[in-house]
Amino acid sequence: MKTIATISTPMGSGAIGIVRMSGDEAKTIASKMFDTKKLKSFEDATPNFMYYGRVKTDSFEDTCLAVYFQAPVSYTGEDVVEFQCHGGVRLVDEVLKQCLKYGAVIADKGEFTKRAFLNGKMALSDCEGVTDMITSESLSALKASSRLMQGGVSSEIKEYQKQLLDSIAELEASLDYPEEMEDESKSNCGHVLSFLTQNLQKLVDSQKVGGYIKQGVTVGIVGQTNVGKSSLLNRLLGRDRAIVTDVAGTTRDTLEECIEYKGVLLRLVDTAGIRETDDEVEAIGVERSMDIAKNSDLTLFVTPSERPMNDEERALEKSLADSGVKMIKVVNKCDLARVDTEGLAISAKTGQGIDELKEKIVDAVIGQSIDASGNVITNRRHAQAIEQALECIESAEQALYSQPTECVLLDLRQAYFELGKITGDSASEDIIDSIFSKFCLGK
Repeated sequence: MKTIATISTPMGSGAIGIVRMSGDEAKTIASKMFDTKKLKSFEDATPNFMYYGRVKTDSFEDTCLAVYFQAPVSYTGEDVVEFQCHGGVRLVDEVLKQCLKYGAVIADKGEFTKRAFLNGKMALSDCEGVTDMITSESLSALKASSRLMQGGVSSEIKEYQKQLLDSIAELEASLDYPEEMEDESKSNCGHVLSFLTQNLQKLVDSQKVGGYIKQGVTVGIVGQTNVGKSSLLNRLLGRDRAIVTDVAGTTRDTLEECIEYKGVLLRLVDTAGIRETDDEVEAIGVERSMDIAKNSDLTLFVTPSERPMNDEERALEKSLADSGVKMIKVVNKCDLARVDTEGLAISAKTGQGIDELKEKIVDAVIGQSIDASGNVITNRRHAQAIEQALECIESAEQALYSQPTECVLLDLRQAYFELGKITGDSASEDIIDSIFSKFCLGK
């Protein structure tokens, strides 16, 4: 394959700009444009050793650092050279142009990681973990992506593939020696299929939590006017973001802001007070409030502490509950006089109960799963592959004692194939290209 090169740091001025090359000619190209007093030629560079010297282009020279990683002990599994230059936009661009002049070609998006996959350095799911880490918006998403990148998911899936292969081999051998092996091989296969069903189902079940971890939790704040919804948003954020007045109907549209709590991204959505109104603009806001209430991952239903719930609030609560809305009832203004009302007592004004509310929000949608040591499926493609593998395993279990062994083997091979879509063993070229097209340049 041709030697590829690109800029691996974000565009813009900065302390350092990195130009990376990968391929058989990387060190030869580098030797034509980089000099250091430590070596007669960069061709003699020691792997994994940083050299200080000067990089030369047709337009200028710059002091920089250069490092050589020798195949196969490199990110891509090929010879890799990196120049760490001063981080000027035009400067690193000229260094890249010099690499291209001496024979390198510009890298596509994600091509360095794609070569790592093609050279057996990473499983396909590990590669997806790389881009997930780059785009993570919360600590929990970063941790899940890190486990994915480090091979947590691929190692588990490969172990399940191995067990499938062992069962396939044993069943195939029983076809030649049915009297001696058939009963035992089917019994062993049954145990394996039961084990795989249980463990793969756990992975499938984890995808809902995985979605919250990766994308965050949308929390709608709803209730009637003047119950303190905007004050609650401001208190959760720790700053004044929403306008707060004593005038009913101050908030007429949704307002979204994000906070991170215990590593989980919470997308808080303040809404217009829900009431009957002849104001056309406010009516649109009320309609949006109802949409947010019904479509959020979790809804905070806010009522005031100084009075009992009125008929409209009870009707709204029942409507949301009947719609299957996951809801926490929040009784605000508990610093004032309070009647006996069910719900979590808080004060957006003083901060009372706010930490407990945050705990309840995270616990309601994620529970203790964010601290689990096991793997969590955050990628829908992986979940679909596991679901399809489970269907094949279920079919094999049903056929094990009622159908010819050849039928069972067909299901087992298909289950192995479906799991291979995660590791990359059986992923199509279109899937591979689609995955790496989502990467940034230089990765």
